[in-house]
Amino acid sequence: MTKKLFLTVAVAALALMVAGCGDDEGTQINGPVGLLGLAIPEGTVIESATLNLYVWQLSDQTVNTHRITADWDEMTVTWGNFGGAYDGAIESSFLVDAEGWVSTDATSLVQAWLDGTYPNYGFLLEQGFTWPRSIWFSRDYGSVAPYLEVCYYFEGDLVCETFESIADSYIWELNPDDNFGAVHVIRSGHSSETELEKQALVRFEIPTEPPPPPPDGCTRTIGFWKTHAGFGPQDDEVSQYLPILLGDAGGTKTRTVATAQDAVDYLNQDVYGKASNGITKLYAQLLGAKLNVAAGASSPVDSEIAAADAFLADYDYMDWKSLTKDQKDEVNDLKSTLDDYNNGLLGTLHCD
Repeated sequence: MTKKLFLTVAVAALALMVAGCGDDEGTQINGPVGLLGLAIPEGTVIESATLNLYVWQLSDQTVNTHRITADWDEMTVTWGNFGGAYDGAIESSFLVDAEGWVSTDATSLVQAWLDGTYPNYGFLLEQGFTWPRSIWFSRDYGSVAPYLEVCYYFEGDLVCETFESIADSYIWELNPDDNFGAVHVIRSGHSSETELEKQALVRFEIPTEPPPPPPDGCTRTIGFWKTHAGFGPQDDEVSQYLPILLGDAGGTKTRTVATAQDAVDYLNQDVYGKASNGITKLYAQLLGAKLNVAAGASSPVDSEIAAADAFLADYDYMDWKSLTKDQKDEVNDLKSTLDDYNNGLLGTLHCD
């Protein structure tokens, strides 16, 4: 059964506002709830996440984003019960210098929510004691509702999902017990130095789902093994197959992958050389192939695995630059064949 982790992105914009500013604060327009994108696989390392808001009134001010540290509800949140709950560390900054769509980076915080590093209560945006104010459309305005775009690689392809807001509101220091959850705009900034603060909040919902259990006799990519080593919300599926040798037993340059952390280091291709190093890449694909075989996948690449082990018994990543062209070609050919096997291109099916 699909398990859904609902991420909440809340955006709060700190601003100073004057009482009686004549902005039709009480106007209320009901709008549709935004549609969700497809579920993101659990354990995904995202490429990017971008928060997007539609500016109705620009301010030429810089707005800073922060992590919110307490939950809130669209139709009950007020200045009084929100209580300034946010982390003072700045996540990102952006300039509100034009009407229309404005974007700000949300990658680090969205990844932290996906990993379970922080509970997800969203972003707070503040611009300090600067004016004039900015006005953004809320979800109640319909087609220009705030949205979050999350991009990630899935089996080698870049996938981008768009999640429209499902809740937004603003809160006002002048009216600390009033709720504005049904208003068609959210506000940040202030008109003069005598105004009182407003904050705007926006919420998104992102479903995630666990990857399907691997059927018998199928392969996984090195990306799967890297993200299923026990260092995120996903289960550790690597340690049960360790230790694994990269090279023949007794070889002078043979390496032992003894722990899940060792496996991640080889699969990341940034500890034992770099991705431009052919032996570094061979380490990763050979380890992936051996993990697949250990997990029950049939192996049409036994001869390539044996050849890779024989080579790595005598050479390691520090020898790459000194290899002959023929030796480098051999390493690259072995790496490519094992990569094809891990991707299910050599007869053994890839796990869907």
